[in-house]
Amino acid sequence: MRTRVITALALALTFTASASVAHADPEAAANIVDVVVETSGFTAPASMPAGATTFRIQSPDPEGAYLGVLRAGPGVSLQQVIADLERAYDRANPEDALAAARKLAREVVMHGGAAVLPSTPVSYTTELTAGTYHLIDFKEVGRPGLAEKVRTLRVRPAPWRPSPPAAAAQITQYRAPDGTSRFEAPATIRSGRPVRVLNRSRQFNEAILMPVRPGTTREQVGAYFTAMDEGGQAPYPFTGRPVGLVPMSPGQSAVVRADLSPGTYALVTWLPDYRTGRGHAAQGMHEILTVE
Repeated sequence: MRTRVITALALALTFTASASVAHADPEAAANIVDVVVETSGFTAPASMPAGATTFRIQSPDPEGAYLGVLRAGPGVSLQQVIADLERAYDRANPEDALAAARKLAREVVMHGGAAVLPSTPVSYTTELTAGTYHLIDFKEVGRPGLAEKVRTLRVRPAPWRPSPPAAAAQITQYRAPDGTSRFEAPATIRSGRPVRVLNRSRQFNEAILMPVRPGTTREQVGAYFTAMDEGGQAPYPFTGRPVGLVPMSPGQSAVVRADLSPGTYALVTWLPDYRTGRGHAAQGMHEILTVE
């Protein structure tokens, strides 16, 4: 289901991360980690203080990057998380994949992350309390050596916990009366301004922006996802690759900031509904918005 997006992103990624202080920007009150994604491997900070943490992610890699942050529950090992991730991404066994995804939702809290492109770095802020987290490249799931590519981040208690940046707009993921998930989003957002994403649905989900041709309708985007979900074909509505928030668990929120080119975008998710097995976007979780 996500093949077109996955193949458009990095096959081998590198993080080079260092903590720094950022002044005169909306993220100055948060812990700051600058992340440069390359092709030769990746590193990440081993520890940092608790509080709002901003990952400023960029990549010179032509295929970009897709970074997620997750925290395993008590008694859940990293090996178990990796095994369930690989099962959940196994499209050859859809029933087992759905069962693994439901299990994964009980095992971990996903704190989101960012899909970035060489031309479009993304700033992503999430609240981290004391504990152990893992940074993972979702594009490596199912490939050899994934365990060696995961990086562990230990967040230590702090006497002063920074706050997340204020947001200029909000996107909410919510559960509709029929049980499916939907986006509530503004018709217009400003490029480079912080946008808060809040997950009030029943499962972890994405908020991905993909450019479309001017005049593209919500119905046309829906027709593409419906056809894809049913094994058919419909005109591909997108004119570029994805930027935005990667999977985030219910009850979580994050602030995302990116300098996007002005134009028309589709707000989508490429994840399936773990209740029905259908793609969320095919069930109506997609919107059209304008970036100014």
